[in-house]
Amino acid sequence: MKAAVIRNYNGEISVQDVEVERPRRGEVMLKIIATGLCHSDLSAYEGKIPVPTPFVAGHEIFGEIVDIGEGVTNFSVGDRVIMAFIKPCGKCEYCVKGQENLCENYGKNVLRGKMLDGTTRLRLRGAELNILGGGGFSEYAVIEETGLAKVPNEISDESIAVLGCAGLTGYGAVNNAMPIFGKRVMVIGVGGVGMSVIQWAKIAGAREIIAVDISDEKLKNARELGAKIINSNITSKEQVENESPDVVIEVAGTTKTEEMAVNVVKKGGKVVFVGLPNVNEAVRIYGASVVRKGITITGSYGGRPRIDLPAMMEYVKKGIFRPDLLVSKRYSLEELPRALRDLAEGRIVRGLINP
Repeated sequence: MKAAVIRNYNGEISVQDVEVERPRRGEVMLKIIATGLCHSDLSAYEGKIPVPTPFVAGHEIFGEIVDIGEGVTNFSVGDRVIMAFIKPCGKCEYCVKGQENLCENYGKNVLRGKMLDGTTRLRLRGAELNILGGGGFSEYAVIEETGLAKVPNEISDESIAVLGCAGLTGYGAVNNAMPIFGKRVMVIGVGGVGMSVIQWAKIAGAREIIAVDISDEKLKNARELGAKIINSNITSKEQVENESPDVVIEVAGTTKTEEMAVNVVKKGGKVVFVGLPNVNEAVRIYGASVVRKGITITGSYGGRPRIDLPAMMEYVKKGIFRPDLLVSKRYSLEELPRALRDLAEGRIVRGLINP
């Protein structure tokens, strides 16, 4: 099969013939229909997420099952599925407690470029080839069944792929911010995840949603979803702080925006950190301010694939959540380098890669 292989950080991406093994126990093989392009893929390409090279990125996968391994009972050949970027083991302390988004075994292996068992099913000239998430920038992928959800027959749009990360992460963030019914919610960073947060916050009954970004194009998309928009590059710090939201969901993942989130939230409010800033940069949060304002700060990492994805699919089926609103452009596998440039330069919210 063909796969887009990242050979060096910020370097060559070559579409090559790659060998793929049959699925092992608890795994399935997908023929990939579409894979969403996430900012984490860009960060991995740049080396900010240090997956060992060479590797195949892509973790928002929509595909059809063409083969199943031993012990798979929830899926059959021919099922259309989406993949969550988290594949829980179902056995560790966190999975048993219902916090499968914090799965210990997934967390231990993902940055090593491996599946739950510490290996991958891809081979490049006989050597094991690493993956980020599922290795979705390819024609086929082998995935653990715990990270999959069936796509109802009523859904045909391939943009459903973005539910696996952008949609799931936004859903988890809003769940962590609850209750938000009747409250003013500020979303900082309105890329794919931020646009998902806006939609889920509306569904959850937010009274007003304020979208903050530095891209007029992204803010235009947010306004079309009914959000009040603020370009933080041209709006004074005092004006932003005067918004005084009840809840701030920070998605941009920079030290500046995380500090902004803590500064703007009103007394007694809640801040949810979703974005991942550079690990070498420190965020300045003043404890006295947190105490005097009585605010709550929490982190939110993705969502629970086996619980949340089926629930999310119902909102999509009814037309209440629109994954197509996150997709700006479609690309071929060979156009992945251009898609990454477009994402880096803020030209797209989410791209779809069609192998």
